[in-house]
Parts: sequence; C-alpha cells; structure tokens
Amino acid sequence: MYCSQCRVEYRDGFTECSDCHVRLLTGACPPDPQDRSDPALELVVVLETSDRVQLAMAKGLLEDKGIPLFVLGQIATLVQDVDGFLRKWVRLQVPRDREAEARELLEQLLQPVLQDAADAEA
Repeated sequence: MYCSQCRVEYRDGFTECSDCHVRLLTGACPPDPQDRSDPALELVVVLETSDRVQLAMAKGLLEDKGIPLFVLGQIATLVQDVDGFLRKWVRLQVPRDREAEARELLEQLLQPVLQDAADAEA
C-alpha cells in the first residue's frame, strides 16, 4: 500500500494517507524517477525576503499554480529558530520560463508592502 501523492508506503490495513488524505493504492510503491532535475534549467529570483510569513505565502501561491520553486538559503532560517534576532534572507527562485507568471502572482502579495513603504515616505 502506498500514497500516490507523497509516495509513502503503508502496512496492510491502512486505507488513507494520514498526510495527504487520499485513498492508498495497492502494491509496492513505484520507484522514483531516476533524475527529476534538469541541469539546464535556469532559475531566476522572484522574491528576496527575511519574513517567514511572506515566504510561506509566496510559496503557497506558486505551489497552488503548479509553478516549480526553489528556496535558496532556506536552511539558514533554522538558525533563526535559535536566535530570533537574526534575520536570515532567503531567495525564492523559479524557472525562467515561468518567471512572468510567478511575478504576476507575487505582485498581489507584495502590493501591500509597497503601499506601506509609500505611506511611510509621505
């Protein structure tokens, strides 16, 4: 038994994935594709932030639209859990061919920040 989404294997007797809440498939979990990465894939930065909430919201927006993403420097945010005064910056990257779509999605997220900055300058 295995989950078709997260590919976690389950013992007999289980019927639903505890994480994905989808019906389990019978049989052994199929092997992962050998190499899902594309070394020729060009990644571009669409967001730089030290705000964990903003990062989570941006990731959610992109994932909902099926835009592949990579967070550069995310491992550094673990240090933030130890010392809350450290503000670690991360870069959210997407494939170049999805950049315009990603920027359009993130524009709605960043708009309030840009408006707050304009209000502060006035």
